[in-house]
Amino acid sequence: MKLLFLLISFISLSFALSVDESKHLLNRTSFSYTQADLKLFQGFSKKEAISFLIHSAKDTKTLAIPQDLKEISLPLKNRKSLSREEKKVLRKARVKKMKELQMWWYEMMLQPQHSFREKMTLFWHNHFVSSYKVVKNPYFMYKQNQLFRENALGNFDTFLHKSSKDLAMLIYLDNNSNKKSHPNENYARELLELFTLGEGYYSEMDIKDAARAFTGLRVNRKKQITVKIKKFHDFGSKTFLNQSGNFDAKDIIDIILEQDQMGIFIVSKLYKEFISEDINKTFVKALAKDFKESSYDISLLMESLLLSDDFWNMNNKSIKSPSELMIGLIKNLDITVSTKELRFLIKFGKSLGQELFNPPNVKGWAGNKAWIDSSSFVLRQNFIKKVLNRKLKPKKLKELAINNYEEFQAYFYPIKSKEEYVFKNNKKYFSLLLTKSIYQLR
Repeated sequence: MKLLFLLISFISLSFALSVDESKHLLNRTSFSYTQADLKLFQGFSKKEAISFLIHSAKDTKTLAIPQDLKEISLPLKNRKSLSREEKKVLRKARVKKMKELQMWWYEMMLQPQHSFREKMTLFWHNHFVSSYKVVKNPYFMYKQNQLFRENALGNFDTFLHKSSKDLAMLIYLDNNSNKKSHPNENYARELLELFTLGEGYYSEMDIKDAARAFTGLRVNRKKQITVKIKKFHDFGSKTFLNQSGNFDAKDIIDIILEQDQMGIFIVSKLYKEFISEDINKTFVKALAKDFKESSYDISLLMESLLLSDDFWNMNNKSIKSPSELMIGLIKNLDITVSTKELRFLIKFGKSLGQELFNPPNVKGWAGNKAWIDSSSFVLRQNFIKKVLNRKLKPKKLKELAINNYEEFQAYFYPIKSKEEYVFKNNKKYFSLLLTKSIYQLR
């Protein structure tokens, strides 16, 4: 019986993807799809499709970053001597540069070959949270974003160590003020609660001694690097998760990586993002064991997750994030966007509750049902109407070649609607159907 089940599973992974399966995969792993994307993926089996996504995501090349990003983020030698007006000009220049960085990331999300990579980058941005509103340094936010991109499908051991020395992270969670005489517990607390183990798997004393291990680790703003100031570091003995020694930051992270709970915590978050908030605990525990045994290879973990029956259960749907909705609509309509229109995405992303580089707090965006209430749904509808108004010209309608309501549903909707409509191939009809709540699902 077990052999028969394995044989059936293997055969199902070998069949070419259907339209619905292709849509499900790309809605979950990317920022939706174009007609060309669907055609491409229908030529793949499930295994081939996942392999293609993971292989493509390991290409870490990006578009050129905004000009003078590094220079404008450098501290000024005589900042104290600046007038109020001069400081205001500097702040405005940095905010402008930050907007350019937001547009840069939206452009990256629109790149078809990088869609899964950017989805993973966004996931890690919402895991290892930092915010420009606190960090106030565009270059540091860019560096962190690149850290997420370069390690998105790499080794979580390496990733976690690097994130603990990240410039934006150290500023955001106050490790710059963490020294032997006055330990600051913010980073240590979030490292355990939000980044690795979750509540209930550590004590207050673990937080206190972890904070001591991170003392002296701070940002040199002039050189734009992380440094360890020995006179601020606590070299004394510490006890952390039932182990004792003269631990430093590296030791603390190594001990965390030994915990089975860490794998369960990370796999659970990925399961929630890519599959469902209703977690299959038995499956997650098995995946976490494999994750640890693979030396925390994220790409192998994602391959197992995306090839699982749980992932391919079409009943698992969730609410699109603002980024997924906005980028997804642009891709579904297969339209190009100008620099001015990228600014439009920033504006709507913020009003819809997802301003890139500015999560609301250290817990990040709650996601799924938290994305929508009565007012945000109206804003989402307004976004769709504005895009259609500007971009859905007769020529584009002809290019989409959608001839009836069945074809419309089959392309745009994640599930079949129970409502029936007489098809009209015009902007008004598209606006009516794309502002339905069903289009908010992925």
